[in-house]
Amino acid sequence: MTPASFQCIGVVANLEKEGVPSLLNNLVPALLADGFDVSVEEELGDFLDSKESVQLGIPSRCDLVIALGGDGTILRVARERQDDETPILGFRAGRLGFLAETLSLESIARIKGKGYTIQERMRIDVKVMCEQKIVKQFNGLNDCVVHGAGFSRMVTLRTEVDGVLLRDYRADGLILATPTGSTAYSLSAGGPLLTPTIRAMCLTPLCPHSLTVRPMVLRADQEVVIRLAAPAEDVRVTVDGQDGCSIKENQHVVVERSEKVTRLVVPNDWDFFGLLREKL
Repeated sequence: MTPASFQCIGVVANLEKEGVPSLLNNLVPALLADGFDVSVEEELGDFLDSKESVQLGIPSRCDLVIALGGDGTILRVARERQDDETPILGFRAGRLGFLAETLSLESIARIKGKGYTIQERMRIDVKVMCEQKIVKQFNGLNDCVVHGAGFSRMVTLRTEVDGVLLRDYRADGLILATPTGSTAYSLSAGGPLLTPTIRAMCLTPLCPHSLTVRPMVLRADQEVVIRLAAPAEDVRVTVDGQDGCSIKENQHVVVERSEKVTRLVVPNDWDFFGLLREKL
C-alpha cells in the first residue's frame, strides 16, 4: 500500500535503550522543521532539549507512530494500537533488528516525500479456554509460545489442526509464529523463515525429545488447538514475549489468524532478502 500524506505524527521510545535520547532530539526537531504536527509520550518530555511546538501525550488518532528503540518497541506499539491499526515506523538504537531501520536524514526526507510503503502484517488471536469459556485472550504480531516455566520444563502438548490430531509433542514448548515472528524466537529454535507479507503460520517445537520432530508451516486460516496431554506444573502461554498467563490442566489454547493487522511502514526500496543476508 502507498501511504497517504502523514501530518500528525506520534513518537514513542524505549528509554532503557542506549542512544534513544539522542535519536529523539535528532528526530523531533527535524519533523517540526518539515512542518509535521508532533506529539510524544509524556515521559519523553523530560528528555527533549526543547518542548516548543511539541504536544505531550499522543492523541488517540494520528497518521503515523514512530517507535524509537528496536523491534520490542514496535511490538509494544503494535499491541497498544491494534484497534486503530495506526501505521508504525520503527527506528532502532543499537543492534540490527528485522523491523526497525537506522534513523537518518534520508529517513526523515522519505516521510515527507512519500518514500515509504505500508505493509499489512498478519496478527494472531490467542485464547485460553476452559471448555467453551474464554478465560484469557491476547492478540499478537510475532508469536504465541506454550511452554513449561518451572525447573522441569518438559511438557507434553497435544496439538490439533482444524479439529484433527497432529501429534503429541514432548518438548520444552511449542511456538506458533506469524511470518513477522518467523525471524524471532521461532528462528532461534530452528523454525523456517517466511516472507513477511504471506499468510501462513509456522509451528516450531522447542527442544523436542525426538529427532524426528520438525517444524511445520500451516495455512493462515487454520485453527490450532494446544492441550496439556499429561499433568505438568507451571505451564504458561506467552504472546510476543510481552504478555501471557499460566494455563491449568483443564484449559487449552486456541490460536488462529486475527481479523486485525499491523500496518508497518517500510522504505520503498526495502529488501527483506538483503536484510537476511546482513542479519544472518
